[in-house]
Amino acid sequence: MFWYYVWETERFMGNPNPPYFVQFVADPASSAQIDHSKAAPGGDAHRAGHTSISLRGRGALTWQPETGRPRSDGMTPFFFRSVNIYFRLTDYIVQIASAYAEGSCAYNATLRHEIDEHVLSPIRILNGFRDPLIQALNAVRLPTETTQRWLRLDQAKAAEDEYINHVGRVVQDFRARVSAALKQAQAASDSAARYQSVYRQCPAEEWKQR
Repeated sequence: MFWYYVWETERFMGNPNPPYFVQFVADPASSAQIDHSKAAPGGDAHRAGHTSISLRGRGALTWQPETGRPRSDGMTPFFFRSVNIYFRLTDYIVQIASAYAEGSCAYNATLRHEIDEHVLSPIRILNGFRDPLIQALNAVRLPTETTQRWLRLDQAKAAEDEYINHVGRVVQDFRARVSAALKQAQAASDSAARYQSVYRQCPAEEWKQR
């Protein structure tokens, strides 16, 4: 069976300030499942291939607030133990038209296109948002165990909501931007011009087997 191997090292420049923890995870391209059973990949009889991926987490936001021992004046230390943001690309399913024999030129060209354009490209797009997100989060300073905010205990919940609402707006904005970028890239990858470069890789008679 033909397979397509790629090793990529993503270099991240920024680090989140405490209490933020930012995780961008993408399953390796080699984890993709190949489905060679369908005559019409993605439900389109004109497609040679189709790939689906799952963006999990979509900027899932979780946090752990804490309060400490009150002072003699009744003021209580408030801070966040952690604030976690999580994105993950996973569940790559690559469909290749069943008319193209495994190992044939048309099969291999389609597989290369699907992995390049619909697995590796989304991984690069997702990872490209990590550093800008960290920069935006670092601009929203939150109280930590070493930089506590002193307030009355009955003010803690309101303070927590205020901070998390601010962080949530940042994460929601990036969530929308990631989704839009993935959709835009998919549309560009499926353009007629892009497919022509795939078709030129093999004799025309191979593509006419469908």
